[in-house]
Amino acid sequence: MSGTMLRSGEAMQSELEDEADAMFTMPHEDLVRSLFRVLLLRDPADANFPDYALSTRGWSIERMMTAMLRSREFFSKRERFIEEYAREDAIVGDLEYRCPSDLAVTSISLKRVAIIGQCLMDPLQSTLREMWPRCGCDFILFNHVQPLPAQPPVDPSEYDFQLIGLPLRSVLPEVGYFRLSYAEPKAFETLFDECAERLRQFLAAAMQWNTRFGLLTFVANFPVPQQNPMGRLLPRNDLRNFVYFIEKLNEALAEELRGYRNAFLFDLDQIVATYGRRYWQDDAVWITGHNSFLGDGDFILDSERIEPPVLATSVYPSKVRRYRRLIWNELLAMCRTIRQVDMVKLVVLDIDDTLWRGVAAERTEHTPDAVEGWPLGLAEALGHLKRRGALLALISKNEEKLVVPIWEKIYHTRLSLDDFAIRKINWRPKAENFEEILSEANLLPGNVVYIDDNPIERAAIKTAFPDVRTFGSNPLLWRRILLWSPETQVATVTAESAARTEMIRAQVERELQRKRLSREEFLASLEVEMMIREIDAVAHPAFPRALELINKSNQFNTTGRRWTEQEFVAALAGQTRIFVFDVKDKFTAYGIVGVVVCEDARIVQYVMSCRVVGMEVEIAAIADILAIIGGRTRASAVVADLRETDLNHLARDLWKRCGFRQAADGWRRALSPALLRPVHIASSVSASATAAPSREGLNRE
Repeated sequence: MSGTMLRSGEAMQSELEDEADAMFTMPHEDLVRSLFRVLLLRDPADANFPDYALSTRGWSIERMMTAMLRSREFFSKRERFIEEYAREDAIVGDLEYRCPSDLAVTSISLKRVAIIGQCLMDPLQSTLREMWPRCGCDFILFNHVQPLPAQPPVDPSEYDFQLIGLPLRSVLPEVGYFRLSYAEPKAFETLFDECAERLRQFLAAAMQWNTRFGLLTFVANFPVPQQNPMGRLLPRNDLRNFVYFIEKLNEALAEELRGYRNAFLFDLDQIVATYGRRYWQDDAVWITGHNSFLGDGDFILDSERIEPPVLATSVYPSKVRRYRRLIWNELLAMCRTIRQVDMVKLVVLDIDDTLWRGVAAERTEHTPDAVEGWPLGLAEALGHLKRRGALLALISKNEEKLVVPIWEKIYHTRLSLDDFAIRKINWRPKAENFEEILSEANLLPGNVVYIDDNPIERAAIKTAFPDVRTFGSNPLLWRRILLWSPETQVATVTAESAARTEMIRAQVERELQRKRLSREEFLASLEVEMMIREIDAVAHPAFPRALELINKSNQFNTTGRRWTEQEFVAALAGQTRIFVFDVKDKFTAYGIVGVVVCEDARIVQYVMSCRVVGMEVEIAAIADILAIIGGRTRASAVVADLRETDLNHLARDLWKRCGFRQAADGWRRALSPALLRPVHIASSVSASATAAPSREGLNRE
């Protein structure tokens, strides 16, 4: 670090003041030369400088600066500077590139993190403290296959997550491969099998707190070498090529990690590859197995060389410090997705100059140019969003009968109009159409993103629905924002998520029938069936959907509480029970649409998808839950919790409608007489839900 960087702010300010004073006392020619350099970014022309200096002698600094600032040359350079600055400002920065914040509304921070791994992960602590000074961090050195301490340094519930980085040098010791012959490929296959087995042992040892406490865990993979050490002309997909060898080890790690709960691969290799391996990795100097960032730690070991040693980072440019920030930024984005913060449930798009170039109805020919480049990239992104479980909708001022044939010519089968759950193609104001879409999808504006090339239309939607997130000015950003934002990503893809578009279409059809019939006729016509099941462990196949529903539902959620898998591991080991219910009617099977969390004779939370609002399934579910509680406990009454949030208006009268009365400890209802189940709902309860739970079942992981 230079001496200037080490000086205090007060010392630097004092120097600047001294330099300013010196300008008033320097010889006139030196003063003029300095102003040229500062304002016009050049030295004065030698031929004219003496005359200019002579003609301006006696001028004040203010007069000379004014003359230069008003010159044609200054304005010309100023325009170029502004143009260059604007171009630089438009560039997407590193921290934004992989983890866009365009859709973020609510900020989150980390309170405590555990880092488990080799000593080379230790510097991540200092970067963490720079980014979140209040975040606690515990580093546990882990270089050998041995159990971690039985307990973390603090209560496991205090941790947001643990980050594990396995030491490749222990998995792939250099004594195992330094002397292998290239002529013996079988030897490399044997080496790989040995490494894969060591990898499994290391992972099992490092995952002790995950398996015991359900601690959310991210496991980093290994950065792949920059080149084949044997040479660039030799076979690529061959275990004798250590690029391929490490890639296969990463595959083995990812596959092994799938056997753990609440654990995710942290793709360190992809992050390093995104921003440039040469600015991070040390395999230009160190052995393959070292597999770490470039540093100057061994500089002191060369102090007795005949010629002075040099720092590694003076030979190879390093951005390790920045990369550490990128690592934490990526981890925070993963946390946002797991916690489902500001999640996007619906993307609504305009068509002309949004999903294709120009106004298609005004063209006589429709060539591939209409969608080549960013439009096709956007279309593919929408397909990925739909597969994740997000809903798509269209709003366009157009004639649908004109749009349909044009769409088929331009997109063919790459993107279908049927991929959009709701379409509003007409000449009505877009805000009116948008309101109808929200009603039909049963969603709040805060869960929706609206994309339109017209800033006036975006402003109109934003004015009518301030919580909607909108963008549309730069189509080069759309695909990246939609695909890479943590608010659009999911931790798992459930069956309900994959079928969400079809469910919404069925819901729209159901609501049309509601308008044609009386309430009694409508409910009787639905042929509703409901099945209640109990989740006794986080390993239950229905648990991912239950967790997703609890953390995504806002309107029909009696407390608004968000849970982590780690919290449920601890809760299910006690008196907590989770019940879920599936619903289907003559229109569709909705899958799991409700979750009831109970603790002995208390209902601590009731959550239900808005897709089945108005069908009275919530009454049937509570009736069955009360019967289950009555069969398992000696309690004469049940207490239910209700905490009002800004969004849960639909759930506020649930307990009152089910015969509960407000009391000091919550909403209370006697178990007798039983709550009557709506007659139009055929309800059933699985045998596991009616049976008395065993402690083994409750503690199974």
